Amino acid sequence: MPFLASCFFFIVLNHIAMLVLKFGGTSVANAQAILQIASILKEKNYPDRVLVVVSAMSGVTDMLISCYQKATEHDDTYQDVLTQLEAKHMEAIEQLIPINHQIEIKGKLKLMLRELEDLSKGIYLLDEISDSVKARIMGYGELLSSAIISESFQHKELTNTLIDSWHFIETDNNYLNAKVNLRSTYQKIQDSFPHTASLVIAPGFVARSHTGKATVLGRGGSDYSASLFAAALHATRLEIWSDVDGMYTTDPRKAKSAYSIEELSYKEAMELAYFGAKVLYPPTIAPLIAAKIPLVLKNTFNPSHKGTLISDSPAPGKHLIKGVSCVDHIALITLSGSGMVGVPGMAVRMFKAVASENINIYFITQSSSEQSITIGLSDLEGKRALEALSEEFAEEVASATLDPLNLEAPMSIVALVGNGMIQQPGIAGTIFSILGQHQINIRAIAQGATERNISLVVKSEDAAKAINVLHDSFFLSSSKEQNLALA
Repeated sequence: MPFLASCFFFIVLNHIAMLVLKFGGTSVANAQAILQIASILKEKNYPDRVLVVVSAMSGVTDMLISCYQKATEHDDTYQDVLTQLEAKHMEAIEQLIPINHQIEIKGKLKLMLRELEDLSKGIYLLDEISDSVKARIMGYGELLSSAIISESFQHKELTNTLIDSWHFIETDNNYLNAKVNLRSTYQKIQDSFPHTASLVIAPGFVARSHTGKATVLGRGGSDYSASLFAAALHATRLEIWSDVDGMYTTDPRKAKSAYSIEELSYKEAMELAYFGAKVLYPPTIAPLIAAKIPLVLKNTFNPSHKGTLISDSPAPGKHLIKGVSCVDHIALITLSGSGMVGVPGMAVRMFKAVASENINIYFITQSSSEQSITIGLSDLEGKRALEALSEEFAEEVASATLDPLNLEAPMSIVALVGNGMIQQPGIAGTIFSILGQHQINIRAIAQGATERNISLVVKSEDAAKAINVLHDSFFLSSSKEQNLALA
């Protein structure tokens, strides 16, 4: 189709609104959960065209990783994992689809499972080990679930078209946490998406590199898949359905007083997601910001709850803080010494040494005297980072211009997030006062120039207590309407 004609075709179709819904692993965990999705689609009777993006059934991605790992270790029990995978998916088919319509979908799944078995056998026998093969194996969960869901919907008066996201989302060759080529991806979606279909089903998480190899978008990547489709299709809204009532003021498993947040800005949601709010995969937000598409977080098993609305113009909150989030399993590494003062490039060398090991830094703080820099990273990578930094600064440590590098673990980062903190004096002081009253020592603290986030590091043994006392102080009083009086 000529370019101008293609553009005109897309613009005309785009007047028919598109809504994108994403259902996570617990929402497609079994036949009962999948029937609940069908019920939601029917009861809401969405007037728009609808794209449903689905995750693998709960636990399946972990099973696939286990299968891969066992095969790499020449452990023939990988076959047991494949047997369990087949049983799980066949059980769903038998519970969802009339018996006289099961042959075709069972045959389709058995073909995929045979491909999966061949890949696993190749690893087991021939040591065909690579991130590319691992990514291909990990992606089968979404392919299996989307096929079952699509077929089951056909028998629930939900006529739909099944598409394969591998053909739409293009990435680089970082197979297990691939970076998306947005321009190419959006073009592929706009050119090849079945625009006339009223209901489309797509697997999340999976993608394909520019060289044609299977890739995946990182754990939680189905959220990102949905946001890419939403942005490319200029959707009116993206809804992400899970097993919780939206994003909470803090982790309800750590603080019983937590409650769901009604509205957040995109940037507040990104901060909370980055610092541990697992209901949302952090990269999901970026495509929505650019396209100004609102996001709603909903509960599949409590669909009447309004959930959390995330947009560029949320209603003003009742509190200065929107949420308290936490990242556990953190290690702190400190570079210090008088030899740092006035010497340019010390921070650059530190970051380059860590980056050379492909290690992500969660937290950075530097003393104003220039005598120390502290970084926070996963404690699983702490030893490797310490070795890289010790090698980088070996000469300075040997000459005593720098102190030996220090690693502290296990630590936790507790982050307070909210637009209400912007240009609001006294918040950091209040935090110090609250934690001091409860004998909780702050090991490090950082605040970005946006003033939207204050992050502090405490010992992991103090994290739950810190979360609870901060949450109660900022959110609870005789009435939820009352803000904390700042000192």
